[in-house]
Amino acid sequence: MCRLLGVVSFTPRPLERIVPAELPLFTALSERHKDGWGVAWYPDPHRSRTPELRKGTDTALASNAYGDAVAEAHGEVIAVHLRRASVGLALELTNTHPFVEGEVTFSHNGQFDLSPELRERILARGGRRPEGTTDSELFLSLITAHARKAAADGAAAAGPSPQDWALAVQRAAAELTAWLQEIAGRPPESLNCLLTTPDALIAFAQHDPAQAPADQPREVYDLRWRQDTERVLVSSTGYERADFATLPQGGALSIGRTTLAVTEHPPL
Repeated sequence: MCRLLGVVSFTPRPLERIVPAELPLFTALSERHKDGWGVAWYPDPHRSRTPELRKGTDTALASNAYGDAVAEAHGEVIAVHLRRASVGLALELTNTHPFVEGEVTFSHNGQFDLSPELRERILARGGRRPEGTTDSELFLSLITAHARKAAADGAAAAGPSPQDWALAVQRAAAELTAWLQEIAGRPPESLNCLLTTPDALIAFAQHDPAQAPADQPREVYDLRWRQDTERVLVSSTGYERADFATLPQGGALSIGRTTLAVTEHPPL
């Protein structure tokens, strides 16, 4: 289980100015989610669409490198991840979120039963090849496979649109859930995730309440969001903030960088 924070700002600003109240509260969650951290942003998408990425395997709250990373993060689309590693998965940078594929970053909160058969099915789709050993990267692989198909079907020379990515996440989650029901006999614990492009933030929510940690509140896997005049914020729970809406199960959001327009994608 991990924690996610993503934000789209109407103008390029330092992360610490975009979420001045929320960031310290979010960072404090690393007392529990202590197995690494990552920060991804796009300093100037007009000049380079490649994201900047900083990661560490230490605890964010006690990490000078994390402090440097959030101080350096500046832009309009920014994602932060706090990792609580699944049992048996190594604490190393290749397993630390966000993961990057070209101009896209991906952060996942949750886990699912990973087997050789499931891994083979996912990789047979022809998506991104994982660099580490996490189930999260395999979820990303399946998402990229669906996004490439969507772009090809739409003859999109510029690659997948934000709407393509949102639909790809939903379709990958549906396919992964069906495979897990067949192979493991139960759905994923959680497929909550944030995906960023230079032009948008995509958020997706799905979890199985029956598999939530017994020592955590019922809303531990909720993803919540709030739109203000100058920003749209999406965050995992764990700290108190007012006037946040909760993403529905199986639902996705895509948030445009230039307009802050929020598109709600209903469950498939």
